[in-house]
Amino acid sequence: MIFVAIVDSDKTIRETWRRMLDTTEGFGCSGVYPDAHSALEQIVEHKTDIALVDAQLKELSGIECVKMLKREIPEIDIIMSSHNLEDDEMIFQAFKAGACGFLPKNIFPSDLLEAIREAKIGGAPMPREIARKLVVSFSQQQAQTEVFSKREMDVLDLLCEGNSYREMAEKLFVSPNTIRFHLKNIYKKLNVSSRHEAVIKAMQNFLLM
Repeated sequence: MIFVAIVDSDKTIRETWRRMLDTTEGFGCSGVYPDAHSALEQIVEHKTDIALVDAQLKELSGIECVKMLKREIPEIDIIMSSHNLEDDEMIFQAFKAGACGFLPKNIFPSDLLEAIREAKIGGAPMPREIARKLVVSFSQQQAQTEVFSKREMDVLDLLCEGNSYREMAEKLFVSPNTIRFHLKNIYKKLNVSSRHEAVIKAMQNFLLM
């Protein structure tokens, strides 16, 4: 069972997502909160694996809410949501604050459930356009230190877009074995063992620089 808290200023979203979670096998809503203050006071009292946090919370911002939740409950995974996916700075700050994912408010219910499952197993759920922005920014920063080769950055880019080994090989005009070779080097340099960990570590390295 995955227990999810909802922190959102929109009552319709709070109730819609709550009903979805409570009526889906394997999920449960641990609480709904209209603002950061009530969430910070009460989430700690209930078993919560994932928190869905509104980026546009009133009074105390969604970014601040994420920071404080991670400080109080380090093991909690937080997915931020927003109607605006064009504010790059807000997105970067969300991950820097401790969010593991970023989703649009109009996400399909089935996709939201899958994103929650992904976060629970250590993934970083987000649309491809956001993953692309993060990798491009990361690439620009890493170019200064030459930690990765250009081809490794190409592979990391495609990895974050969700491509399979075969799809990456076709797009880069190399064999799947070559892709595996590059991924082995990428994983070694990032000190990770899976594609999910690689995406998260890449974001962390960029955001903490």
